[in-house]
Amino acid sequence: MNGVELVRLRSADVERLARAREAEAGSMGFPDAFGPAELAELRERVERSGEFDGTELLLGIRAGGRLVGEVQARQPRMGLPPGVFELGIDVFEEADRGKGLGTDALTLLLDRLFERERAHRVQVTTDVDNAAMRRVCERTGFAFEGVLRSFMPTADGPRDYAMYAITKDDWRERSTA
Repeated sequence: MNGVELVRLRSADVERLARAREAEAGSMGFPDAFGPAELAELRERVERSGEFDGTELLLGIRAGGRLVGEVQARQPRMGLPPGVFELGIDVFEEADRGKGLGTDALTLLLDRLFERERAHRVQVTTDVDNAAMRRVCERTGFAFEGVLRSFMPTADGPRDYAMYAITKDDWRERSTA
């Protein structure tokens, strides 16, 4: 699996995560979306990383001994039914993308969610134009469920997002095939 590991984040990782969040906010047209309040929240989230805290499981992606990204499994209170998780993934550097690191990280995360965190459904939403993430979803067995129209606000107006999901039964069938 490309030497990919999912690891608890450390306080030393906060700066790297903050730079990635700033870049993400800028790419969505919100250059001022990551400030001191967001940095403080990120520090708190990193302190809780490694274990599901009832609303989020945040883990770092390490490959080759370095932090190359992060994954989150979110279950916001009153936002999703019990046993349903929404995923987020970010491979930080363009040079690390396209090497299977995201696919491997997502596979490890799905194993954990279905076996340890009692998930019965895991879903991902991504910009309809994010071909790389859509390929990762398809390679890991997610089914395309449709388009969420005008879903994500951006500085240029709302964007359509694609919805993918996989169930525990689908994952079991895939793992035993």
